[in-house]
Amino acid sequence: MTSRSPRRAARPLTRTLAVTTALALTGSLAACSADDGGGEAAAGDLSGRTLKVAVYAGSWGESFNKAFVEPFEEETGATVELVPGGPADWLTALRSTKDGTPAYDVVAFTPNVIPSAVSAGVVAELDTARIEQFDQLNTVLAEQSNVGGTQYGVPLTVGSTGIAYRTDKVDEPPTDWSDLLDPAYCGHVAVSPLTFNTGVEFLAGLINEAGGTITNPDDVDAAFKQLETLKDCASTFPADGTSVETALSNGDAWVAAHWDGRAFVQQNAGEPIGFAYPASGSVGALTSLFVTEGTQEEELAYTFLDYVASSEYQPVFSEGTWYAASNDQNEYPAQFDEQITSGKGAYDDFVWVDYEAITPQLPDLQARWQEIFG
Repeated sequence: MTSRSPRRAARPLTRTLAVTTALALTGSLAACSADDGGGEAAAGDLSGRTLKVAVYAGSWGESFNKAFVEPFEEETGATVELVPGGPADWLTALRSTKDGTPAYDVVAFTPNVIPSAVSAGVVAELDTARIEQFDQLNTVLAEQSNVGGTQYGVPLTVGSTGIAYRTDKVDEPPTDWSDLLDPAYCGHVAVSPLTFNTGVEFLAGLINEAGGTITNPDDVDAAFKQLETLKDCASTFPADGTSVETALSNGDAWVAAHWDGRAFVQQNAGEPIGFAYPASGSVGALTSLFVTEGTQEEELAYTFLDYVASSEYQPVFSEGTWYAASNDQNEYPAQFDEQITSGKGAYDDFVWVDYEAITPQLPDLQARWQEIFG
């Protein structure tokens, strides 16, 4: 894939996300929806209502707030409560509240937990006709939250899982996945568990580098033998993106499988963080938004997802996260557009983990990982 390097400065923020009610500009969204034949605001007054949305913390969540929450609140008079955390925790919370009031109305999930969320019945089938710009969303990205021919999620942000490293500790930048096994890094390697998607993506990267596939048991066995060489060298086991950032920032890890956009945000804030796109191929990283099954705020959720899918608001999110977003009609600032590949055809050559195929095997894979690092 094309090598990319960031230019725009951004400051990572870690405060807990809680969003309060903004002033309502009544009628503006309803008028827009009525004119365009889409959206949900025309169905009723949304002011005074609250939507609970589970998204990442840190710079990702702050950018999400600025790009989507602030204009949504201002134009509808509704309130969005952002709940920070990670996909595995959100899935657990939704399972525990199934058949009652769901823990969230809208939730951000990555591909590794989507099949489990669908089989657990905690996310609703998506009525794509209620998302005004759904037809403008990249079809490769939308396919990642299509399970058994049914669409469940609205793709938002896409990036690459590669190798983040400390530029002040690593003399020669890593070039491929197996470089994380280099004895020179022993005692300074972050290894994420397979309950977290970058852990699975690292495993998939090792397999792909060797010319195998994650659905082939022999190829998986060979990759686990490689992981065994890290048994006494792993220094930390971050189970979410923010924990990876923290491990790199405080020096607990010098190298880690990580997402390009979040590494770039750290780099642009002045931290000594570099990012390497593995020569054998980066693994596609994606976050999509889902309406939860049983939500009492379905109308509000669909109205909000109109903002999330919109080419008007997605570029604002991209500027803050250094991730491309899913709408193929997005217009980015020149500096961003020069560095980040996006739009139709941009993701066709990504290595995508077939989570629908491997999800039944994940408990066994996680147990094998635990035997090595537990």
